[in-house]
Amino acid sequence: MSGAIPLCRLAKIVGLPRTDLQRMVQSGELAASDGQVEFAEVLRAFPEARFADETEIARVEGIKEIALGKRGRDRERLPDPAILSRRLDALGQDFARLEAALRHQTQVHGWLGDRLGALAEEGRLPPETAREIRSWLARELAETPEDSERWQRLVARERTMRLFSAQVRVQSKDIAFEAQGNETLLEAGLRAGLSFAYGCSNGGCGECKARLVSGEVVKLRPHDYRLTEAEVARSVTLMCCYAPLGDMVIEAALPGADEIPEQIIEARVRAVEALGARVVALHLLTPRSDRLQFLAGQRLRLRIGEATGEVSIASCPCEERRIELHLVRGGALAVLAEGLRANECVEIAGPFGGFVLDDASARPLLFVAEGVGYAPIKGLLQHALSRDRAASIALHWFGGAEGLYQEALPRSYAAALDEFRYVPVSNPAAEARAAALATLAGVPELSQTEVYAAGSPGFLASLRALLASAGLSQAQYHEEPTAG
Repeated sequence: MSGAIPLCRLAKIVGLPRTDLQRMVQSGELAASDGQVEFAEVLRAFPEARFADETEIARVEGIKEIALGKRGRDRERLPDPAILSRRLDALGQDFARLEAALRHQTQVHGWLGDRLGALAEEGRLPPETAREIRSWLARELAETPEDSERWQRLVARERTMRLFSAQVRVQSKDIAFEAQGNETLLEAGLRAGLSFAYGCSNGGCGECKARLVSGEVVKLRPHDYRLTEAEVARSVTLMCCYAPLGDMVIEAALPGADEIPEQIIEARVRAVEALGARVVALHLLTPRSDRLQFLAGQRLRLRIGEATGEVSIASCPCEERRIELHLVRGGALAVLAEGLRANECVEIAGPFGGFVLDDASARPLLFVAEGVGYAPIKGLLQHALSRDRAASIALHWFGGAEGLYQEALPRSYAAALDEFRYVPVSNPAAEARAAALATLAGVPELSQTEVYAAGSPGFLASLRALLASAGLSQAQYHEEPTAG
């Protein structure tokens, strides 16, 4: 039976953010290897943890589900019967191996006592020494270890969690994500904000192939694409049709912003929503067989009738087929968008741009938005929260003429997450904005922070100069100019 717990699962067991555990590993407070922590190390590092008490964990998870807009209902349902059956079988085999090991150890202890007696009879060991050793062995075997009850609770909690979720690690990347309920490998990866290569997402094209380095999968849906004999021999699978049976390691392509091919898709209108007096949100849904592959923070080209224009995507890949765009009222696209009805079709193409998160970085994140620049920042923010890697996250939002038009969302993040800070700047006066902007130079650990900013060119020029003078390196500053 394995005696280690993945960090993502341990975070839920001890009721701490994974970022806190990562900091403990980096500082040497918690020993981990390949993202796994031994049971004994968990007991040592968290002596006060109540492994069976899920009340506070459930409360925080509930707030996070609301704040992050996840489809918790789909993720929390029982796994497919085939998955659950195989996981139960694997768990049974684990316990059978443990039972066999314990039985053998018990026999060895008996044999050891017999051997000590034989050595004493042969004169090769003083009888008194043999009796002393046998007595010591009997006492040790009869004594219950001090942390036995906590160990049992920890193992029981971890094994139960294994039935409902699996950790998937991407080889050669310091990235892991969790597959829950009936999620396929692709669905779980996209929900985590990862940019896995895929095409149809229904088993027809083979674009989402991945190689299993360790672990097993089970087929959740049929597929037309046929793997070659060589691919089968190399343990290649289709991520869109298979789910993990347990914790596993895969080798899969994660294309960067400049590696994703341009796609042209006909999307349907889900809703048109007024966000205050100056902004309208266009909610789109792509076809199941033709999702838009993109990275959070990128743009797409929107065509409504004869009008076209590039617009920042205000959602992240973790929202699956749902695309959200923010349009400034008065513009040609916004005027046409407000006349659209549900299920009407528009053309989208993309993605474009390189304003994306550096997934290799675990630095604190500072997001700065001005006006409708909040749109790409919102996508990046959702991606950052999905991947749960940054030591801390802060959002400074300068409302501008558009106002703080979707403010309930960042406020809900702040309520749900200890490591998230939201600083709204609603005063449009130039002096107030300048004073608020100046405070960014005093952000704690600014030199260690990754900054992502979106807004008007003039605003970005001021911010760029301010942060450079405060010691932020150019490599840690990323910006996206926005119109409107």
